[in-house]
Amino acid sequence: MKYASFLFLMTIALSIPVFGQNKTNYPDIPRIDVHSHVANDLDGIANYLVLGDKLRERNGIDLALWINLGNGRQSIEDIEEVKTASEGRMLCGIADYKAHDGLSYAPESLEGLKKQGFVGYKIWSGPWYRTLEKKEDGFPYIDDPSHEATFAEMERIGFLGASVHVADPNGPFGERTAWLADPIEYWTQINAWRNVLEKHPNLIVVAAHGNWLLCQDAQIDYLRNMLATFPNLNIDLAATFQYYHLVNRDNLRSFMIEWADRIVFGTDIGKVESKEEAGIRAEQYVKAFRILETGDMVKGGFFGGPETQGLELPREVLEKIYYKNAMRLYPHVKESLADLGYKVTK
Repeated sequence: MKYASFLFLMTIALSIPVFGQNKTNYPDIPRIDVHSHVANDLDGIANYLVLGDKLRERNGIDLALWINLGNGRQSIEDIEEVKTASEGRMLCGIADYKAHDGLSYAPESLEGLKKQGFVGYKIWSGPWYRTLEKKEDGFPYIDDPSHEATFAEMERIGFLGASVHVADPNGPFGERTAWLADPIEYWTQINAWRNVLEKHPNLIVVAAHGNWLLCQDAQIDYLRNMLATFPNLNIDLAATFQYYHLVNRDNLRSFMIEWADRIVFGTDIGKVESKEEAGIRAEQYVKAFRILETGDMVKGGFFGGPETQGLELPREVLEKIYYKNAMRLYPHVKESLADLGYKVTK
């Protein structure tokens, strides 16, 4: 009976995550999540702070800042309120999640929004059939002439395309993904985005989700070409970790090292509803960081997925991806880090 009780207790103990498990080797590197969706919810912001505390306490991970892209059209009205609620750890952008209906911010309003402290413009222009019954109902592609005035004004005043979402993941034959299975439609959307960049070479943008060009090895080669052609194009890694098993690890690792100056960290995390959920989200962050920092076999990325081997990126690459590039691209990031006591240098 005693032996059976001992086995039962051991089973329970082994089922509980060990406190301090998966400690980072880089506790001194601050991290910035440039792609989060909090909306104007003070309870949600408080839970983000709990999430950050858990990462520091359990894993030695310093998640310093989030950039909040909202959950719809400009959901943040009072930036100072958010700054106070987040203890200075959250910056905000404006957002349009139905570009197929036309961009809702008048071009002449953008300069004022920039002066208010918004760090940039989130534009969602994914597969048109998500929001339109048929193409004729609206503006199915991001290079529609109706958007030209907005991109021209952003280019003129230096208002960052903080997160421009074009297309959706399209994997190799046999694993196309349900998000955007048709490769013809996929490349039509990618080419439309290229048209925008060609017309606006001085437009500084962060393309969301690796520009959705990280799901096939040939896509990575095309992304190399995009970055070489458009020096103001950058990418975030939000919601890409679950697709890394689809590509050659050495190819992806080589790409990250080669283009480290143009990559920023992001997750696509949404509202955190409770302190309990904050713990779950913290574990998701740990998996994403392990994929970038270690050579471990990691079960799932931030949003789950098959086991994939980590990229074990060099420290100098991690520093650029985690915070240095964000300081260069997003307004107010460097000042916010300094206000929090970080000794930040480029």
